[in-house]
Parts: sequence; structure tokens; C-alpha cells
Amino acid sequence: MIRPRVLAKRLLFGTVPFFRGRFRYFNQVVHFPLGSHIFVRACEEGVYERDVTDLILTLVEPETTYFDVGANIGLLSVPVLTLCPTVRVLSIEPSPDTLSFLHRTQLTARRSKDWTIIGAAVGAKAGEADFWSSGGAMGAFDGLRDTGRGGQKHVVRVPVRTLDDIWREKGCPPVSIMKIDIEGGEYHALQGGRELISNARPILIIEWTERNLAAYGIKSEELLHLCAELRYVAYAYPSLILIEVQAILKIMMTKTETFILAPTNEIRAHNALRAFRRYGDGQSHPTATAAR
Repeated sequence: MIRPRVLAKRLLFGTVPFFRGRFRYFNQVVHFPLGSHIFVRACEEGVYERDVTDLILTLVEPETTYFDVGANIGLLSVPVLTLCPTVRVLSIEPSPDTLSFLHRTQLTARRSKDWTIIGAAVGAKAGEADFWSSGGAMGAFDGLRDTGRGGQKHVVRVPVRTLDDIWREKGCPPVSIMKIDIEGGEYHALQGGRELISNARPILIIEWTERNLAAYGIKSEELLHLCAELRYVAYAYPSLILIEVQAILKIMMTKTETFILAPTNEIRAHNALRAFRRYGDGQSHPTATAAR
């Protein structure tokens, strides 16, 4: 049953003229397309994808840049801008149906100068490609392939860039966290980010699902091959179970879509993950009172 406060918020900001299409999130006005699936989830959950948001806020390091790849309307970018005053945010979103809302949010952001928005898809090579878009409301399921999730879609042409090109264009800043959730395109995005990953050694938070990967012809075990090539190790999230063999990966993929890749032998990364584990022992989460 939907709580009265949640229902009121959904109705006010989702349907009422003058109020609709924007809501306050982490003390920032966020704009969204009407009918947005992500807006509804944020209302219901209080904090959109709270576990992932807490993970990012815990692991991101001061004086670094956070890459939000597949930013949608910015609900995993805004908390970092609000709570991490020395961290710069680079949000990448290809969908023309979503991008305009992200730019409107940026215009009124208190730290707009520390927030860069890139309107492009990411892949192994730069160029152009067809992009499957739902029109905004179900934008969380948009991508360079039609995965069959998120309802009916139409095809638009979008620019494609590599993470390496974007990183170099921004002056090769230190990057502590990179979140990649692009509906099956994560493998190709990582292929186009090898220089960034090799030099900055960020912690990677990625979506990895059988259904999405199948649309790209990618087998799930490529995650382990990537880890070996990049000198990273993989953890399932939120259990933080270490994944070293394909059998464990298959089991974990039935329980979660989110995985963490941490640099092998990077003490800072594994210390940060150990610190995050402490939240499961009763400590307060970073988002406990901040989503108003």
C-alpha cells in the first residue's frame, strides 16, 4: 500500500500544473519528464537506489572527479554534488528525451560550475549510432540496443564517445568512482576507457545482467576476463561477495544486477570497501537524513 505522503508527493509533482515536472532532491531542484519511472521510484524509496547512492558517497574521494555514466535525470549525480563539496561530477547521458531535463537541473544547481554534462553515448569507439529511446518516461531502460525492457521505443541517432576521449578532454583528472549503468553497453564502455582505468584506477560500479548483455551478444563471463585484463577484482553488491570463478558469478547474477570492480592491490580501494561494510553493522548511512 502506498503511504499517503508518498502518494501526495507523486500527485503534486507528477500531475499538478505549475508544480509538476520538478521536485526537490538533496536540497536541489531536479527536473524530470512527466510519467518518469525514476521519479516514481525516488518518491517510493525516499532515496533513489539508496544502497548504490550510499556506496558512491562512501567511496568517492575528496578532490577527485566522479563519472556518472548513464546519468538519466541525475539522481546519482545530485547527492555527490550536495554532500561532497570538493568532488567534481561528470554526468554522461545520451538520450535527447532525457538530456534537456538534466541540463535544466544543472542550470539551478548550487555547484553548477563543478558539474559537467556530456550528451553522448559511450562505447569502444567514437562515432554515431542508433539509440533506442522510450521518450523519457521509461528512460532508465534506454540504450544502444533494444533489450526488450521499458516498453515500446523509437530510434534516434546519437553521438558516441569513448571514456578515454572524455577523460583526456577534461585534462585527465583523478577519478575515484565511475558508475556505469547503460543497459548492456557496459562492456563496450569499459573497452573505450582502458587508458582512464589504467591511469586513474577508479572503483567501478556497474550493472551486469544476462538479458541486457544478450542484446549486445556479450556473455556474462566476460566480466571475469575484463577483471583479469584490467587487474581488477569483482564483488557482488550489496553482499560484497568476492567473485573469482564463473559459477559464483552466475549465482550472484540471479541475486543482483550491481557489481563492484576494485583495482587489485590498491589498498585504498579495499580499505574503502571495508569501511562501507561497517554500515551493515549499525552505523548511519550518508543518505540517512539528506534527501529532503
